[in-house]
Amino acid sequence: MPLEPPSARRTDLDWIRVSAFGLLILYHVGLVYSPYDWHIRSTHTFDWMREVLLVTQPWRLTLLFLVSGAALSFVSSGKTAAAVLGSRAARLGPPLLFGVIFLVPVQAWIEARDKGSWSGGLMGWMAHEFAPAGLADGVPVNHLWFVVYICAYTAAAIPLLALPAWRARLAGALERALGGWRLLVLPAAYLIAARCWLYYQLGITNDLLHDGYNHAQSFAAFLFGFLLARRDSVWLGFERLRWAGLAIAAIALPLAMLQAAHPGGGAFHEIPRNSVFALDQWAAIVAILGFARRWLTGRQTRTLRYLNDAVFPCYLAHQTVLVVAVWLIRPAGLPAPVEWLSLVAVTFGVSLAIYEIVRRIPFARPWWGLKPIPQPSPA
Repeated sequence: MPLEPPSARRTDLDWIRVSAFGLLILYHVGLVYSPYDWHIRSTHTFDWMREVLLVTQPWRLTLLFLVSGAALSFVSSGKTAAAVLGSRAARLGPPLLFGVIFLVPVQAWIEARDKGSWSGGLMGWMAHEFAPAGLADGVPVNHLWFVVYICAYTAAAIPLLALPAWRARLAGALERALGGWRLLVLPAAYLIAARCWLYYQLGITNDLLHDGYNHAQSFAAFLFGFLLARRDSVWLGFERLRWAGLAIAAIALPLAMLQAAHPGGGAFHEIPRNSVFALDQWAAIVAILGFARRWLTGRQTRTLRYLNDAVFPCYLAHQTVLVVAVWLIRPAGLPAPVEWLSLVAVTFGVSLAIYEIVRRIPFARPWWGLKPIPQPSPA
């Protein structure tokens, strides 16, 4: 199979990124029916959704952070650290600001109305949230915490761009350390230790300043992708280990589901449950990266180009669309399967419709994470 040169766009990672964000939407729709205290829930809730969510919960976000780190490596090629920092700030800053001001408050207002802590209108809620007292308590970012973390991790990686020799040494040492079977075992051991120790003690908060476990896994994945994106031996290692990763994940996932469902699943300080969770986490990532490397390298299509452009605006829009859809559809009392299909269709459809609108409006594009429309070259 021909391999892409190190400087080429990694279409396998593009397919993974698009697919993972699509699964994120399905995951959030699943939370509507889960026993977890999400922003808004259906009248239909099912305890078994806790186990269903485990199909993607362990690995999806970690994989996205890894792919985001690799993307930073590719977009920084041939650029100075200052130029990369400026371009990333220009690409991520406006959507984050726009989302916090206009998208997240709609979710927060509906959640407050639904849970009985607010009875007024949206404008009153926004005035309350953005008043000095509301700002002192912090502004909700909801699903945009991912963008906040990518901004922070990018800033943390900038010194490595300014010191290319150090970056090369670090990447080379990591590449050697993860040769052969160690690519499967050592990251899994790290994630198991982090899950058993930090997660057990701290949990996950999605609060940048108080989220030790999340940083231990997510920033590590981001750096992994950033440092090793161009080390082809590592990606060939994923390809060789893809079946082993799939086999381990196929065993770990049902075991994790049993532990989640069983009343004694948290025994022994949750060490068995957290170990299986983390093992499934890395094994699934190895399998996904390996099979994508095998089958999706060089598979550039018009569909992929379209979805690559659409994925960030759809990510920004999807949770607000979903929360509003639940708020409007729930009173109809539809059967659970019909309601679920309706929420999936509305969330995907309206998110893509928003993308189709904003991509045609030049001044709106930067606020939705889109690059400016290319200007035609002079004749």
